[in-house]
Amino acid sequence: MNNKIIKIILIFFLYSQSILLKANDDTYINSSNITFYENGNKIELAENSKINIEGVNLLIDRGIVDYEEDKIEVFGNFYLYENLNILSGKNLKGNVSLNKITANDVSYIYNNDLKIDSNKLDRNNNLIIFHENFITPCELEGYFNCPTWSLRIEKTKYEIAEDKFTHYDSFLQIADYKIFYLPYFTHYGAKAPRKKGFLTPTSEFTIGGNQALITPYYLPLGVSTDLLIKPKIYIDENFELLTNYELNTILEKRTNGGNIKIEIDNIKKSNSSNINSSFKIFTKQVIDQNKVLSASGLFTNSVSTSRSTNDEPITFEDIFIRLENYNLFLINDYLKTEISSIESFKSSDNASTPISPSITYSNYVNLKNQTLINELDFSILRRDESSSGKPSESLKISLKNELINSSNNKNLNKFNKLLFINSISESYFNNENNTNSNSNKSFFVLSTDLFFIKNKNITPRVKLILPTQFSNTNKSVNEDSNAITFNYHNQYSENRFFGYDKFDVSSRIVYGLENEFNLGPQKISLNINQSYDFSKNTSYTTAINQNKKLSDYAIEVQTTYKDVIFKLDARLDQQNQSKKEMNYSFNFSNPINFEVRYHETDSDAFSNTSNDTQAIDLNISKRINKNLFANYSTNLDVKNNYDPYKSTFMISLSDECSQLDLAYTNIRFNDNFNTKPEEKISLSYRMDYLGFFGYEQSTNLFFSQPGEFNYGL
Repeated sequence: MNNKIIKIILIFFLYSQSILLKANDDTYINSSNITFYENGNKIELAENSKINIEGVNLLIDRGIVDYEEDKIEVFGNFYLYENLNILSGKNLKGNVSLNKITANDVSYIYNNDLKIDSNKLDRNNNLIIFHENFITPCELEGYFNCPTWSLRIEKTKYEIAEDKFTHYDSFLQIADYKIFYLPYFTHYGAKAPRKKGFLTPTSEFTIGGNQALITPYYLPLGVSTDLLIKPKIYIDENFELLTNYELNTILEKRTNGGNIKIEIDNIKKSNSSNINSSFKIFTKQVIDQNKVLSASGLFTNSVSTSRSTNDEPITFEDIFIRLENYNLFLINDYLKTEISSIESFKSSDNASTPISPSITYSNYVNLKNQTLINELDFSILRRDESSSGKPSESLKISLKNELINSSNNKNLNKFNKLLFINSISESYFNNENNTNSNSNKSFFVLSTDLFFIKNKNITPRVKLILPTQFSNTNKSVNEDSNAITFNYHNQYSENRFFGYDKFDVSSRIVYGLENEFNLGPQKISLNINQSYDFSKNTSYTTAINQNKKLSDYAIEVQTTYKDVIFKLDARLDQQNQSKKEMNYSFNFSNPINFEVRYHETDSDAFSNTSNDTQAIDLNISKRINKNLFANYSTNLDVKNNYDPYKSTFMISLSDECSQLDLAYTNIRFNDNFNTKPEEKISLSYRMDYLGFFGYEQSTNLFFSQPGEFNYGL
């Protein structure tokens, strides 16, 4: 008998706690104090009643659900939430499905981001109207003990299906101070598709000069096509428009295999009637898993901004088309076919290269302990005119074969290499003072690289390099071997020149030590080497001002202690250990982010240098607190009383909903042509979610990878 009584009480308790109404299978009510009128299909709910209607959760103080009259009414407070949207307020009235409701003193949180406080809310199916409200994505008690920014609005319409907000009679407030009045503006929410509209503007203030305003405008042209227009207008101290302006336009289309990007720049200067324009196009398409096509083009009539005296526009073009094939004939082979063109129609420029086709093919064959690498290069260079050392047409074919054998013993790692290099070149001059030339070169290099690994911290290394020159007519033009360097890794290279127009034929032995060890938490790496050339006054040793068989010392050092890193790359004279080249960097991240890079080259380091150079790059940044970030960077000319080439100081104020950037730039470099010193102050202010105001407003949510498009500045 007791068991039956317990079962009846338990059933009644569960029934009172949870009722699934037969009148509507999508409604679930959870309450400890309800009254259900079965005849009228009506429910009275007491405090803390919970209702779920078609996935919408509703928590109320007290209310009535009338299915017969299709009516729901809440007396007092309610709390409604669905996914990331939350609506709370008082005195909710409407139909049971909640698509037609009214409420007072509501707070609406959209997508867990935007907050709307309103005196009254009306919903009619797809349209919600907020009366006398304010909007902000900021914390209500934020940095200024109030929202960083907010909008005081007479009326807001929200179209649910389009995810579009329309605001009437609005005041923009920053730190509770009214800034300006907007009679009407719209914007879209996070769930809306890409929409046209203005993005965040940027202001620039130039000391002793004029001010500029950049107002980006975004326009979607299709599902995968976007247009971004960034006009830059200048105004004087009286806020009058000037005749100079800049206009940047970017059109980008994304395809299944890649993208196409077109960028157009127009610049109008106040002291000139010309409009300098440049047109850039770039595309990269993955045709299939083994083929990639890429192309770019630059066409401009712009005035050069450095190292040029041209005051009038000149036409210039730079084009390339490249097709890359992987696994074409063999596994792990690679074929690159490219056509490039650089042409200037300035009559005095005889160094232009109108067209340059090239083909590169390489393959890799891996055996047990051997690797065979083959590379074939073919290129043609053409110029409008020829001069000394610059032919009007140059044809070159080179073939490189490299066989590497590796073996590992207990205390010795050995790498043997056979390198064959063959090249044929022909040069033609259309200048009568120069004669045509043909060149044949054949080189063979045998090298052995030994690593002695008996000690885990210290690894002696010795490399023997024996080049042999089979033929060299010595009539080729040097197109790609003008650069020269001296460092630790280049010492071990078979050819210490870049490219193969010049080849290092000096037999030599390179020896050094590679050290890695730990001193507690500190990690130290130290590499040092020196070479001994069997002959003096070779082409490479002459270029680096080495008049003895022993080279200078090349040193690399890196030490790391927690977040402190120091790197050194130096060249020391082999007789007195004085420095000829010095590059070092020092950085740490606590308590500030600090990085300094120093570069020094003596005038006697290379045969083609005549002056000592010293420069310092410095970057300091610090997040002072969660709202304040500061950064300073500069390039200093040490030889000129540490005068900076360029310095930039920026302060960024931000919170969870806005960011203000103030930047000061001082450029002192003067090339006595078109590059002049200037000082500039720039200011940008971004408000999250709303971005910038426009008749059709866009948020910063229309790209899956927005950083690639460089929108919003």
